[in-house]
Amino acid sequence: MTVRSVSWTDAQRVTSLLARVTATRSREPATLVTAMGAARAGAPGKAAPVPAKAAPKEVKEVKEVKEVKEVPRLVQTSDNPADRLDVLVAWTLDHHPCVGAFVADDNGLTLAAHGISEAHVSLVGPLLSALVGVRSIPGVDATAGALWLGAQMMSWVEARTARGGFCLGTVGNEALSTRSFEQLKEALETTLRGL
Repeated sequence: MTVRSVSWTDAQRVTSLLARVTATRSREPATLVTAMGAARAGAPGKAAPVPAKAAPKEVKEVKEVKEVKEVPRLVQTSDNPADRLDVLVAWTLDHHPCVGAFVADDNGLTLAAHGISEAHVSLVGPLLSALVGVRSIPGVDATAGALWLGAQMMSWVEARTARGGFCLGTVGNEALSTRSFEQLKEALETTLRGL
């Protein structure tokens, strides 16, 4: 008995199968639902219903316009570091799509936080340490990013000062936009200026 290999094909059989599959179909849309009381095909003494042609639908172009909310610049009026950090976190929560925000140093020490667990903030130190090697690559800016943490996304920006690195982070359902990252970085630098 001869066993056919998987690569064996009958060219005529394949051609006939393809012809059946790609056969031109009627361009008339089939009527899937008939009107109540309409005659059914095959009913004795009644003719099969003729599919009604659909009236041409008026096509309207719908333009989706996303309302871009202008985010005001962060203004710091206090010289107290704790007040400045609280204002930064409140501003972040008010103007960016997130459920929590935090500020931490490059060791992962939480300086200010709202709506975020300590477990999330504890990742900051190891994360920023791991990015040290990435920062050494010419042309790579590793001072902002996003990371999935379970069902939520943690987004962060980093600013370096003479006192070390500081991170402003958010937790939400999606990563922040490039514009949001720029706004957060500017706000973090504004907050750290003069501390």
